[in-house]
Amino acid sequence: MFAQSLTSRVMAYAEGHSVGTEPYYTAISDMSVVRHLRPTDLRPVLYRPILCLVLQGAKQTTFGETVVTFSQGQSVIVSLELPTFARVVQASADSPYLALSLHIDISLLKELAAEIEDLSQDKEPPHAVAAGEADDAIVNAAERLFDLIDKPAAAQILRPLVMREIHFWLLSAGHGELLRQIARNNGHSARISEAATYIRLNYKDALRIAELAKVAGMSESAFHQHFKSVCGTSPLQFQKRLRLLEARRLIIAEDLSVSAAAMSVGYESPTQFSREFARMFGSPPRKHRHMTDSDQSPMSTAMSY
Repeated sequence: MFAQSLTSRVMAYAEGHSVGTEPYYTAISDMSVVRHLRPTDLRPVLYRPILCLVLQGAKQTTFGETVVTFSQGQSVIVSLELPTFARVVQASADSPYLALSLHIDISLLKELAAEIEDLSQDKEPPHAVAAGEADDAIVNAAERLFDLIDKPAAAQILRPLVMREIHFWLLSAGHGELLRQIARNNGHSARISEAATYIRLNYKDALRIAELAKVAGMSESAFHQHFKSVCGTSPLQFQKRLRLLEARRLIIAEDLSVSAAAMSVGYESPTQFSREFARMFGSPPRKHRHMTDSDQSPMSTAMSY
C-alpha cells in the first residue's frame, strides 16, 4: 500500500471526524482531508492552488479538452485558481477515495525561488492541473506535518518549517513546471497565471481581452491560445464559470433571489443568466435555492480536490 502508515492514520482521522465529501480542515492550518465512499458524477468545482496527495482511490478533472486522472500514489499540483469539472472515479465503502491536501503559498514559493540558483525547466507547455508520482520527500514531510495535528505547541513552531520544506520540494517536482514559472515570473504561462488571477479578482466586470493581452505582452490571438493551453478554456468561459459558481453560492448560502444573484455577479440579463446556469449545473437556479452543498446533487460546486 502506498504510504501505508500515513494512509492508515489519515483514514482513522477521517473516520473519527466523520469526514465526508467536502474538504475537512484539520487543526493544522491549510491542511485538509477528504473522503468519498462511492464514485461521483461530474460536477463543477473551484480549485485553489493546492498540493494533493492521493492515498486511496482515483479522481478525474476535466478542463477544456484536457483530462487529468490522479490515483493512489500520485500527487496533484494545482497552480492557480481554476473553475473546472471533476469526479471521483474509484471509491467504495471498503476502500474509499482518500486524499490529503495542502494549500500552496505562492508568496513563499517566490521567496524560495529567489534563493535557488538553478530551477529546472520543461520543454512541454505546463497546465494548471498536473499529476505525477508522489515524491518521497514530499510524502515524508506531509506525514510529519500530519503528526502535528494533536501537538499544538509543536505545530506552532514546526509547521512553518515543514511547510517551507514542502514548498522547496514542490519547486523541483517533475510536474511542477507551472509553479516554477510562476515563482520565477517568467514565460508565457506565468503571465497567463497573472491574467487568470486578474479575471478571478474582477470577475464581475466586463472583460477587456485587448487590455489583458497588452499587459501580458501578447497579441490577442496568442493570448487566447496560451490562456486555453494553461487553463483549458477561453478567458470569457473562465470568467463565466467563476460568475456562475459564485452565483450558486449566493443563492444557496445567502438566500439571494435569482435576479439578485445574477446582478451581483455581473449579469445584465436574468434570462441569459438562468440559461447559462442551467447549462452548467443541470437545472435552473430556482431549484438550487433551498439546497445545501451536502445535498447529493450531481452538479454541486464544492471547492474540492
